[in-house]
Amino acid sequence: MNVINKKFLLFLLASLIIVGVSAMDIYISSLPKMVTEFHSPADILNITISAYTFGLAFGVLFVGDFSNRYGRRLVLLIGVLAFTISSFAIVFSTDIKLIICLRFLQSLGCSTFVIVSRMILKDIMNDKEQINANGIVLLSMIISPALAPTIGAYIGHYLGWRYCFLLSSTLGLTIFISIYKLLPETNHNKSTKLTSITEYLIIYKSLLSNSSFMSLTFIYSVTISSFYAFIGISSYLYINSWHVTPIHYSYIFFLVSFAYFLGNWIMRMLNNKGDSVSLLIGLGVYSGSFGVVIIVLSNLILNGDSLIIMVSFSLFLIRIGNAILIPPTQIRIMTHFKNHSAQALGFNMCIMYIIISLVIYTVTKLPYSPMINLIIFTATPMLFSFIIYRLYRDKL
Repeated sequence: MNVINKKFLLFLLASLIIVGVSAMDIYISSLPKMVTEFHSPADILNITISAYTFGLAFGVLFVGDFSNRYGRRLVLLIGVLAFTISSFAIVFSTDIKLIICLRFLQSLGCSTFVIVSRMILKDIMNDKEQINANGIVLLSMIISPALAPTIGAYIGHYLGWRYCFLLSSTLGLTIFISIYKLLPETNHNKSTKLTSITEYLIIYKSLLSNSSFMSLTFIYSVTISSFYAFIGISSYLYINSWHVTPIHYSYIFFLVSFAYFLGNWIMRMLNNKGDSVSLLIGLGVYSGSFGVVIIVLSNLILNGDSLIIMVSFSLFLIRIGNAILIPPTQIRIMTHFKNHSAQALGFNMCIMYIIISLVIYTVTKLPYSPMINLIIFTATPMLFSFIIYRLYRDKL
């Protein structure tokens, strides 16, 4: 495959990831309106987000193995088709339970975007090309959280939340056609059989009994979940409690994306200086913890616009911490478990997505104000993350 084709393929895969990631929260500013439309409480509407992250948790465990056995192209086509059909079906759904099921199917399709796209890049690129390609893929994952909620806010305001999913299905169909016509099979050494469930269970059992894996995974998962607690409660907090317009609320996600970009830049700078992985992980934990402290103090001493500004700033610090923490944690997990690096990373991501799913659901379940719920579901995981890091930092 020549350079031009590689560049096009990278653009196609980056676009695919943008579409998949954006589907998670493109409609987030419309959640308060959906509560009224479906006559359902906020915790039920939040399951539409939890179902997406839970589907990702399940899918990332297996799609890589399926693509090893049946080929990248076929698995990716099936994933995009599932994503597209389920997105289109949501447009016409009037039952919230059906929408939740369709969101799960939509996310299973998205799990192929996340895993198989990176395996395709590995198939066709050398190490140097992969580093640059992964940088572009990372950029697409940074762009999506900024653009999706803002675009979704305008769509929801002028057309209605269902058109957010119509956009996802239209983009999914466009990419499906492009992949069908233009993407060749890149896996030319397909495995002869799938990994058995027994083999998976043996590997996962060994990982669960490994203190290094569990401490890294726990720190990684609960630190990131503090950000997703904000995702789960923020629309009700900003729009319902603070009376911020949905469009103005969506602009906060530009702040989130800049924070992720800044945190990633800090991580790379410190890594190039030779700072240890343990130090980088600690910096991510400390940044997130400082953000939570600001949330708590702001609620005690501020109100009005000052409170909104400081809570948004605390989110900025939490997301910087996420960006610093994610790459070194994943690298350390793969380094610790070289013989089963794919399974270790997949299991790590699975646990993370399960915890995120639970946090998004339960953050609106407690009978308190959105602000108190936000404090509980950001402070509690960050406190545990801080404690675990302090106890196990010499082993990370």
